[in-house]
Amino acid sequence: MLVEERNADSVLSFCCHGCHGAYLLISGSGLADYYRRRDWQETGLIPQAFKGEYRDAYLSRFVYPSAEGSVIDIIIDGIRCASCVWLNEKIIGAIPGVLDARVNYATGRARVRFDPERISPSAIFNRIDQIGYVPRPYTEDAAREAGQRVHKDLLVRFGTAFFLTMQLMAYAFALYAGYFQGIEPQMKAYLQLFSLLVTTPVVFYCGWPFLAGAWRGVLNGAPNMELLITIGTLSSYGYSVYATFVGGEVYYETAAMIVTLILAGRLLENGAKRRASSGIGRLLELCSGQAQRFVGEQLESVDPSELNPGDLILVAPGERFPVDGTVLEGMSDVDESAATGEPLPQLKKTGDEVIAGSSNLTGAVRVHCLRKVGDSFIARVAHLVEEAQSRRAPIQAIADRVSAYFVPAVLTLAVATFCWHYSQGRSLGASLMVALAVLVIACPCALGLATPTAILAGTGAAAGHGIVFKGGDVLERFSRVSIAVFDKTGTLTRGAPMLVDIQASAGLTPRQVLALAAAVECGSLHPIAKAVRDYAARHDIEYPAGTELVTLAGAGVTGRLGSEAIALGSVPFLERLGVKGIPAELESPEGGMLVGVARTGRYCGTLTFKDRMRDDAPGMVSYFRRQEIDTLLLSGDRQECTDKVAKCAGVARGIGSLSPADKTREIEKLQANGATVLMVGDGINDAPALSAADVGCAVAGGTDIALETSDLVLAKPDLERLSQAHRMARRTMAVVRQNLVWAFLYNLIGIPLAMTGRLTPIYAAAAMALSSVCVVGNSLRLMRTPDE
Repeated sequence: MLVEERNADSVLSFCCHGCHGAYLLISGSGLADYYRRRDWQETGLIPQAFKGEYRDAYLSRFVYPSAEGSVIDIIIDGIRCASCVWLNEKIIGAIPGVLDARVNYATGRARVRFDPERISPSAIFNRIDQIGYVPRPYTEDAAREAGQRVHKDLLVRFGTAFFLTMQLMAYAFALYAGYFQGIEPQMKAYLQLFSLLVTTPVVFYCGWPFLAGAWRGVLNGAPNMELLITIGTLSSYGYSVYATFVGGEVYYETAAMIVTLILAGRLLENGAKRRASSGIGRLLELCSGQAQRFVGEQLESVDPSELNPGDLILVAPGERFPVDGTVLEGMSDVDESAATGEPLPQLKKTGDEVIAGSSNLTGAVRVHCLRKVGDSFIARVAHLVEEAQSRRAPIQAIADRVSAYFVPAVLTLAVATFCWHYSQGRSLGASLMVALAVLVIACPCALGLATPTAILAGTGAAAGHGIVFKGGDVLERFSRVSIAVFDKTGTLTRGAPMLVDIQASAGLTPRQVLALAAAVECGSLHPIAKAVRDYAARHDIEYPAGTELVTLAGAGVTGRLGSEAIALGSVPFLERLGVKGIPAELESPEGGMLVGVARTGRYCGTLTFKDRMRDDAPGMVSYFRRQEIDTLLLSGDRQECTDKVAKCAGVARGIGSLSPADKTREIEKLQANGATVLMVGDGINDAPALSAADVGCAVAGGTDIALETSDLVLAKPDLERLSQAHRMARRTMAVVRQNLVWAFLYNLIGIPLAMTGRLTPIYAAAAMALSSVCVVGNSLRLMRTPDE
């Protein structure tokens, strides 16, 4: 019940009249200052606490826009089996205005995409509430609290059930002994009454989640796995109560053990699921803590969420960088392993960028903030992983279809089993126990868990090593790619020119020519200028700084060195300046780019630049070829250069002189011939091809549009991670298939055994709990590194 009171400047909301009365008592006693002084750590009751009261004003803060409509993430309390997932998706998806609804069984989290012009968030929440589940808007804190609450509840119920069931077994052993060796009727009656007293709280308190879930399924016309458990438990319990008062044999221990064993399985399963989904939390925790922000020359301690682009912060040794930024002052070794998976510390100095979540190891640095914490690299990776864990692999559709029809089929089999055994002359109690074993052994949970837990574990483990899959569907497609297509510049090559040769004219040495070039390039940010300065630094070539420097885009640069005019640029540029002595024919070794150097109108020499091949490119290409995956290089560069790079990297063939549209058409041709295409690129010109490919892979360090249009992101420009990603995708899909095979075989073998009477309900309950634990445990093997 919601109670409101208006005062001079606000509206106060209370969850009930009791809280309202407490407020009136405290404020009426002159102690209203209590509400301002108290240290209230809890978030308080949210609107979801009042049944049916969901306010759009509150929920709107959790809605964010998407390519189509708006999206809200919802924690749904009460998701306990695959049928619960199926029911919520069907009910939510059928609401007019809802475009798409996906519920993750492993996390209990729903992602709903809707048209805000046709439906409001409160209407979605009310519909979920009407079918018996408790919806709450997703936040990290809410998800953590929900997980802790579910775990604590399971622990208490299991502990109670275990203690009482152990007491019950003492009475059961006495009754068994009396059955075989004889027992006084009065003693037998006492033992059965004690068994009834002990079993009742196990069934109706410890087993309440199953009873409530079963009733919810019946009300919504969607029988679920909990209905099987409930029918099995209540049938055993009800028959035993009847037998207690007519002098028959009782089966209280069967009812109690069913509840206890399934609670034990749920407890183990819940812990494993929490472990599998913990990767995102660990990522986001890297940006938690306090940041030291400069206000003038003074420091203030603020939460990272308060930092804005342009702020200046101090990061001391041992602290983590709270946001992405640029080092303005200082030098330090930085551990980026949490963000990129790179195990070795990287030296960061003035001008270098640092990644949020990285650890500062050796020196204090002043950092200029580039982005807010929510837009940082870590936050973006975490968001991509969350997207991945909510998107389904197509193979999961098999389990979803089976789960929808599973429970009605099992109920039919159980009834048929009871009728058969009873018609064959077995007693009512014995026939009932066989039918109960059929109900209990059946486990659609293993089917429901098979895919999502593997995807959850696989994507989480990969993200921890700098490999970000954007969905389970990406994992499945990547595991079966038949051709890997690569961009050249910035992907197989470094995308930055390197000075590889100096040819000096007569009377000059290569060092003198390089010194002239470096003199006019000393202040330029052009990649050619950087390559010249890097060469001079590597070879200890000293050079003076030029003056009157003028850069002409796409042509070259001019300047003065003392009284001498210096020019550096392409041959046509030097010819326009009237430079004399340019050789009639200049040869470019291995397709390099030629840049001429002139002094006082005379040609001095030629610099040859080449784009460098990445050291890890040949090894990565070799991996794909060993996996019998074809390789292709698509480039906008000349065919001659493309062929040489393809040969050097080991790519089967290369196609050059392609525009972005041409690259897309080449990929579509491959797909038309039945190929599953992986495209790897890093630039704006790669975005159309990345989007067209079955799997688009962007290499970090490229453009944002390449990252957005890709399905797979390598957080560090290390191509070896691409082969790791492929191995991880294959491992994950192998685990999914193993899980599905296990789930199908378990039911295929277990149900017939139960129908023939070879399994008692107690053994069936243990086997059912074990099946879910086995599926989750098998998925957790993926939490190891992709190489293992």
